[in-house]
Amino acid sequence: MCTAYEIRCQCGKENARVHHANSILPAETIENIHCPDCSRQVGFESARMLRDNGWIIAYDMDVVRLHAEKLGLSHGEITPEAVFDGGFSSWQGFTPNDLERANAEKQELAELAAQDMKQYLKAIREWSIVRERKLHHEGWRKARGAVKA
Repeated sequence: MCTAYEIRCQCGKENARVHHANSILPAETIENIHCPDCSRQVGFESARMLRDNGWIIAYDMDVVRLHAEKLGLSHGEITPEAVFDGGFSSWQGFTPNDLERANAEKQELAELAAQDMKQYLKAIREWSIVRERKLHHEGWRKARGAVKA
């Protein structure tokens, strides 16, 4: 089972949907999230923070270390990158607001399903590929591994 929840960024302008794979890490793992606006005022600390396309996630690495064994990571392997890239605490989807954006885009294709299911399946497959490439091109970290060069 996974845990997903929404966090407001430090300045209050944006919300981010985060996901904790297998519900191993508690919500307290994330100390703060900074959107592109409020991240400009943050002194970046690579030992506890991760940058993703203008956003910054600040992790409580002490909390992560408490759960290292359950994550299958040695203490030397525990980094913000390992936490995020391993899906232990990352965006729900490719971006902080991916769920809403993807659902809105898919809703546009939903009408086609009622008319022609075969055409809909082709369109949704194509939409998915084009979308992942677009997110990869925009620089989203989770989209890097999704796109085959």
